[in-house]
Amino acid sequence: MLKALLLTIIANAHGANGPITCDFPSFETGETPIRVVLEPKPSLKDQPGLFRVQMDLNGKVSVTASAQPILATEDRDIMIRGLSEKQAMYTIGFREDGRAALNMEMLRESDSKILTATRIGECRDFEAHLDRWLPL
Repeated sequence: MLKALLLTIIANAHGANGPITCDFPSFETGETPIRVVLEPKPSLKDQPGLFRVQMDLNGKVSVTASAQPILATEDRDIMIRGLSEKQAMYTIGFREDGRAALNMEMLRESDSKILTATRIGECRDFEAHLDRWLPL
Protein backbone atom coordinates (compact mmCIF):
# COMPACT_ATOMS: atom_id res chain seq x y z
CA MET A 1 0.00 0.00 0.00
CA LEU A 2 2.75 2.44 0.97
CA LYS A 3 4.75 1.58 -2.16
CA ALA A 4 1.72 2.25 -4.41
CA LEU A 5 1.15 5.60 -2.69
CA LEU A 6 4.80 6.60 -3.11
CA LEU A 7 4.80 5.61 -6.80
CA THR A 8 1.68 7.73 -7.36
CA ILE A 9 3.32 10.70 -5.66
CA ILE A 10 6.49 10.26 -7.75
CA ALA A 11 4.49 10.07 -11.00
CA ASN A 12 2.43 13.15 -10.17
CA ALA A 13 5.43 15.14 -8.95
CA HIS A 14 7.20 14.62 -12.26
CA GLY A 15 4.29 15.60 -14.45
CA ALA A 16 3.88 12.15 -15.99
CA ASN A 17 0.86 12.47 -18.23
CA GLY A 18 0.50 9.34 -20.28
CA PRO A 19 2.47 7.23 -22.68
CA ILE A 20 4.86 8.27 -25.42
CA THR A 21 3.90 7.00 -28.88
CA CYS A 22 6.46 6.52 -31.63
CA ASP A 23 5.61 5.56 -35.22
CA PHE A 24 8.13 4.00 -37.59
CA PRO A 25 6.66 3.65 -41.10
CA SER A 26 7.61 0.95 -43.55
CA PHE A 27 9.66 2.01 -46.55
CA GLU A 28 9.75 -1.29 -48.42
CA THR A 29 6.87 -3.30 -49.82
CA GLY A 30 5.76 -6.02 -47.44
CA GLU A 31 7.16 -4.41 -44.29
CA THR A 32 4.81 -3.70 -41.43
CA PRO A 33 4.82 -0.23 -39.87
CA ILE A 34 5.92 -0.33 -36.23
CA ARG A 35 4.20 1.58 -33.43
CA VAL A 36 6.02 1.68 -30.12
CA VAL A 37 4.20 2.79 -26.99
CA LEU A 38 6.48 3.78 -24.13
CA GLU A 39 4.83 3.89 -20.74
CA PRO A 40 7.08 5.48 -18.09
CA LYS A 41 6.97 3.43 -14.89
CA PRO A 42 8.50 5.55 -12.13
CA SER A 43 10.06 3.35 -9.49
CA LEU A 44 11.81 3.73 -6.19
CA LYS A 45 14.64 1.85 -7.91
CA ASP A 46 15.14 4.65 -10.46
CA GLN A 47 18.59 6.18 -10.30
CA PRO A 48 19.79 9.58 -11.44
CA GLY A 49 19.99 9.32 -15.23
CA LEU A 50 18.28 5.91 -15.46
CA PHE A 51 14.48 5.53 -15.56
CA ARG A 52 12.15 2.54 -16.00
CA VAL A 53 9.87 2.33 -19.03
CA GLN A 54 7.54 -0.35 -20.40
CA MET A 55 8.04 -0.71 -24.17
CA ASP A 56 5.25 -2.20 -26.30
CA LEU A 57 5.83 -2.92 -30.01
CA ASN A 58 2.68 -3.23 -32.16
CA GLY A 59 0.85 -4.78 -29.20
CA LYS A 60 2.80 -8.02 -29.76
CA VAL A 61 6.05 -7.58 -27.86
CA SER A 62 6.28 -5.97 -24.44
CA VAL A 63 9.59 -5.47 -22.64
CA THR A 64 10.81 -3.64 -19.58
CA ALA A 65 13.28 -0.99 -20.68
CA SER A 66 15.43 1.80 -19.30
CA ALA A 67 15.55 5.42 -20.45
CA GLN A 68 18.73 7.44 -20.10
CA PRO A 69 20.13 10.66 -21.51
CA ILE A 70 22.49 10.41 -24.49
CA LEU A 71 25.50 12.18 -23.07
CA ALA A 72 27.68 11.87 -26.20
CA THR A 73 25.68 14.53 -28.07
CA GLU A 74 24.98 18.19 -27.45
CA ASP A 75 21.27 17.75 -28.27
CA ARG A 76 18.53 17.13 -25.75
CA ASP A 77 17.97 13.48 -26.57
CA ILE A 78 17.23 10.22 -24.84
CA MET A 79 17.90 6.51 -25.42
CA ILE A 80 15.49 3.78 -24.33
CA ARG A 81 16.71 0.19 -24.45
CA GLY A 82 14.93 -3.06 -23.64
CA LEU A 83 15.77 -6.74 -23.94
CA SER A 84 13.07 -9.34 -24.63
CA GLU A 85 12.91 -12.85 -23.20
CA LYS A 86 14.03 -14.12 -26.62
CA GLN A 87 17.18 -11.99 -26.39
CA ALA A 88 16.03 -9.39 -28.91
CA MET A 89 17.30 -5.89 -28.14
CA TYR A 90 15.14 -2.87 -28.96
CA THR A 91 16.68 0.59 -28.79
CA ILE A 92 14.92 3.88 -29.47
CA GLY A 93 16.68 7.20 -29.55
CA PHE A 94 14.71 10.40 -29.88
CA ARG A 95 15.45 14.07 -29.55
CA GLU A 96 13.59 17.16 -28.47
CA ASP A 97 11.94 17.71 -31.87
CA GLY A 98 10.43 14.19 -31.84
CA ARG A 99 12.61 12.67 -34.58
CA ALA A 100 13.41 9.10 -33.61
CA ALA A 101 15.31 5.99 -34.63
CA LEU A 102 14.42 2.42 -33.70
CA ASN A 103 17.12 -0.24 -33.86
CA MET A 104 16.25 -3.93 -33.45
CA GLU A 105 18.80 -6.70 -32.97
CA MET A 106 17.67 -10.31 -32.92
CA LEU A 107 19.58 -13.56 -32.70
CA ARG A 108 18.55 -16.07 -35.37
CA GLU A 109 18.83 -19.41 -33.59
CA SER A 110 19.27 -21.52 -36.75
CA ASP A 111 22.75 -20.13 -37.45
CA SER A 112 23.41 -17.82 -34.45
CA LYS A 113 23.53 -14.82 -36.79
CA ILE A 114 22.51 -11.44 -35.37
CA LEU A 115 19.93 -9.72 -37.54
CA THR A 116 19.58 -5.96 -37.31
CA ALA A 117 17.08 -3.48 -38.65
CA THR A 118 16.75 0.26 -38.19
CA ARG A 119 13.71 2.46 -38.79
CA ILE A 120 13.40 6.25 -38.72
CA GLY A 121 10.22 7.81 -37.37
CA GLU A 122 8.60 10.28 -34.99
CA CYS A 123 7.59 10.29 -31.33
CA ARG A 124 4.88 12.39 -29.69
CA ASP A 125 3.59 13.18 -26.19
CA PHE A 126 7.08 12.97 -24.77
CA GLU A 127 7.74 16.54 -23.63
CA ALA A 128 6.95 16.15 -19.90
CA HIS A 129 8.91 12.91 -19.72
CA LEU A 130 11.90 14.34 -21.58
CA ASP A 131 12.02 17.28 -19.16
CA ARG A 132 12.01 14.84 -16.23
CA TRP A 133 14.66 12.55 -17.69
CA LEU A 134 17.14 15.14 -18.94
CA PRO A 135 19.30 17.38 -16.78
CA LEU A 136 18.55 21.07 -17.19
